[in-house]
Amino acid sequence: MPDIPPRFRARVRHEPDRSYAVLVDGPDGEVLVGATGSLRKVRTVAREGAARLYGVTAERVDEEYLDMVIPQPPYGRDGQWVRIIAAGESAAPDDLVDLGKVGQAHWFGPEGAWFVTVAGSGTAIYPSEYLDFAPTVTGEEVAELRRYLARSAQSPS
Repeated sequence: MPDIPPRFRARVRHEPDRSYAVLVDGPDGEVLVGATGSLRKVRTVAREGAARLYGVTAERVDEEYLDMVIPQPPYGRDGQWVRIIAAGESAAPDDLVDLGKVGQAHWFGPEGAWFVTVAGSGTAIYPSEYLDFAPTVTGEEVAELRRYLARSAQSPS
């Protein structure tokens, strides 16, 4: 059984179907340990994969010792228009309020997700799988967000 490293390194690869392939540095180099369609499950896949590679239980791969790298996906760019198409498993009214709305997205690397600003409700963090990166956007939606952003820029903090 290989020695357990003090830190585990994992990397996410964005797949064309918007799933996440999870690769972990193991004793023999980087290995694909699994895939998931949910950003929330990426760290679990990495921990369990590292545990398998090193022949230990997942509890021995402590979350605090897992370095996760999630690069910006190739299908999204900062400042682009997106449409919010999912709220995950949540049925909370606060999570559903922006469903179907258009916003402007900016990559938030530390979370591996996007800051999305929506007119009227502000900015929230969304994983890639909740967003349509090629939405049909109306002129009215564009104007509404631009007015909202202009008002926000003028408001005193």
